[in-house]
Amino acid sequence: MKNRIWMFMGLLAALAVTFACGDDSADDDGGRDVTDARDVVDEGTTCGTGELFCDGACVNVQSRSDHCGACDTVCAANELCRAGVCELDCPISPDYDDCGGTECSSLLSDPENCGACGTACGATEVCSCGACVDACGDLNTDADNCGACGNACGSGEQCCCGACTTDTTCPDPCPMVAVPALLECGADGRACVDVRGDLYHCGDCEGECDITQACGDGVCTTEICTGTDVYCLGHCTNLMSSSQNCGRCGNACDPTTEYCFDGRCVRG
Repeated sequence: MKNRIWMFMGLLAALAVTFACGDDSADDDGGRDVTDARDVVDEGTTCGTGELFCDGACVNVQSRSDHCGACDTVCAANELCRAGVCELDCPISPDYDDCGGTECSSLLSDPENCGACGTACGATEVCSCGACVDACGDLNTDADNCGACGNACGSGEQCCCGACTTDTTCPDPCPMVAVPALLECGADGRACVDVRGDLYHCGDCEGECDITQACGDGVCTTEICTGTDVYCLGHCTNLMSSSQNCGRCGNACDPTTEYCFDGRCVRG
């Protein structure tokens, strides 16, 4: 009789050790039960690809700024989590780069990173459309940057009022809304900026858009233009058909006699 009692007591002790220390992953469906309370990590929960079990839930560590790449990695206020790595919140554009520093740079206007990271202009030079030159360019007349940085006119064309043309003479003043010359921005005035589209100088040298916006025709906006639409004062517009912005932002057709066709005001 005594032997049976001792065997029973031994069986109870073995069961107690099993429940106290055993791996419960086989019975774990992601919820908590009596044995889960003894676990340090919920090893039975299965997270999806790119996810980790953090703070009691599966999180996407590829894009979560508070769990970037790992549960305990938190990105700084001016950073985003991209592919599990904290990066400066620079626009996804070849015209912007952090250049290994702590701030984003516009390669079109930064005299310390002009055209490419590490390319510094001379002490008397400015960075104009990604090139070190003596003075800021004028998008109305610059054949290499006509109307916008990088828009070069073809052979036999000249840049007239921000548009490439074969006309031999250019009217002065321009008949349509003039494209602004590049502004001299920055502490030393060596950054030549097209304020129509620069996120850090939107509309003027001091205008900076926040991380959720774009700079559209000098206005910070949350609209995203697609297809053939362009920004006109922050709104997406089709220049081929808009009677208020025909061919160029601000060029309005006469509402009584004209309409916009193929980017030109024609008589109805």
